[in-house]
Amino acid sequence: MRPSTVLLVSILLAGCGGPWGPLAGGRLAGTQASSPVRDWSFANDYPLMEIEIRPADPYSVKVHYYVVEGRLYVEAGENGWSRWRGMLHEDPRARVRFGETVYPVRAIPVTEPSEIARVLPRFYAKDRDEPSPACRATWDASTCAFEGTFYRLESPATS
Repeated sequence: MRPSTVLLVSILLAGCGGPWGPLAGGRLAGTQASSPVRDWSFANDYPLMEIEIRPADPYSVKVHYYVVEGRLYVEAGENGWSRWRGMLHEDPRARVRFGETVYPVRAIPVTEPSEIARVLPRFYAKDRDEPSPACRATWDASTCAFEGTFYRLESPATS
């Protein structure tokens, strides 16, 4: 592609109000949620979630997410090629968009084995091959060879 074409495409994508297909975007456009979310079950209607990280210089991507018992989770372990994951590790403030609504959230690392065990079945259903019988029997992270990091995305007390 010619440099002028690359520049034009970059400018057009920057104005899209979020990621465009597999390409990262900037600040998410949409209506800001007026109240905190306590039950994210409605999000199951969407195949992917758009997440914006790094508030000082917004960066947004489309990702898989998991709703378990009304709570919203994302897997953001280190993978060496996905820039947004490192950004989330550095700053837990984020915003997510479902449809035209944008929700401020805080990313809380999940460390409790019982909570990880509740999220793993959804993670495998969306993102991985069939788990081994031993993994399915316990949903223990070490048995499942899960080395990622789940984050629970929580709405702040006030938006």
